[in-house]
Amino acid sequence: MWTRRRFIQAALASGLGACVPVLGGCSREPSVGAIRDALAALRSQQVRPPSVAGYVEFRGVVHAHSNLSHDSTGTPQEVLEAARLNRLDFLVVTDHYTPRIFTEGLEGRQGAVLVVRGVEIALGCTRGGALTRRCASVLAVGLREPLVPGANEQWDWDALFQSIQRQGALSIIAHPRGMMNSSYFRYADGMEIYDIADTVRDRLVDVPRFLLDFAVDYADSRDEIVLPLIVERSGWNLAEWDRFTKTRRFIGLAGNDAHQNLRAFGRYADPYALSFKAVNTHVLAASETAESLKAFAPGLTTEKLVAALRAGRAFAAFNLLADATGFRFAAHAGDGGAVIAVLGDEVPMQAGLTLVAQSPVPGLFELLRDGVPIRRREGRELRHRVDRTGVYRVEVSLKVVDRWRPWIFANPIYVRA
Repeated sequence: MWTRRRFIQAALASGLGACVPVLGGCSREPSVGAIRDALAALRSQQVRPPSVAGYVEFRGVVHAHSNLSHDSTGTPQEVLEAARLNRLDFLVVTDHYTPRIFTEGLEGRQGAVLVVRGVEIALGCTRGGALTRRCASVLAVGLREPLVPGANEQWDWDALFQSIQRQGALSIIAHPRGMMNSSYFRYADGMEIYDIADTVRDRLVDVPRFLLDFAVDYADSRDEIVLPLIVERSGWNLAEWDRFTKTRRFIGLAGNDAHQNLRAFGRYADPYALSFKAVNTHVLAASETAESLKAFAPGLTTEKLVAALRAGRAFAAFNLLADATGFRFAAHAGDGGAVIAVLGDEVPMQAGLTLVAQSPVPGLFELLRDGVPIRRREGRELRHRVDRTGVYRVEVSLKVVDRWRPWIFANPIYVRA
């Protein structure tokens, strides 16, 4: 059976010949040194915009596996150490379903990190061979009790989604391109708009180049080597997300899909510490405490986190490029007026309604309405006077050497009639 691990290991082993330039192998990328210098220059410009009153920002990871999954050997201690190293506020662990998750799995406050219990359950695969076959799954986030499969340990999909909903948990479609029955999207609260494993799979031509760099420079230049391989825009996922948000509120999240199970040259190519740094989910949780007093605010709980995610008050960011903490996307009552909505919210169309996106690092903003780009601007801020209803979302890219790299994907603000 072609598991994720076997698939990528086969690609690593068989793809070396693709790196011969005369054969048109690996794509050209800037040198490790050039990428390092570019990232240092970007990070030196970090200035956080003013916080939004009534909300506190938390940063974490969604979609991680431990040794309770059949395809991971990572211990709970290794998972937690990587979360602490990356100073995560929360971690959603989604091991492949087993009842042991509810007796042995990580859950609750673990020092400074809130661990939220989740599971991943396969929804089936598309047809095709090993290179084209894709398998979708559902991430149940915030479960309180075990889920019960039907006869012969087979899942009744309608009953499964209903059970997740009854527990107040979220249903997030992972690896959505593998969904055989698209009708299941109607049961879900959201979907992955990016997944590390899916991106690597889509860029097999670059895996051999990564392997060579990994063998030579990985110890000193891990971030710079991995960046060209995984920091990519998932166009299909984003287009589907835009299609769903036209008819209802639908959450978009980034999936780390962290396993720490790929070894080469005696070390891990996908250590938890790297996976947890590569892409993060930032949430705005309602709070009566000011952002500047976050350290003294009541601790983040599973209930608060799930509520913030359900409301869509979240954005995904490749923090491998730069820390996106402080990004803001809000609707104002007039230019310079009070904030009346933040990302994920619905707001009625009104005279003077202005959308404002602010970035802690200068970048390229792109504002989309109903999935169609309507405005671009370079700098630290984008302002747009709204003249019609629609679903508005923002993407921000950063210039790394000679190319704009995707950085931030914000959940929409829904402007209704």
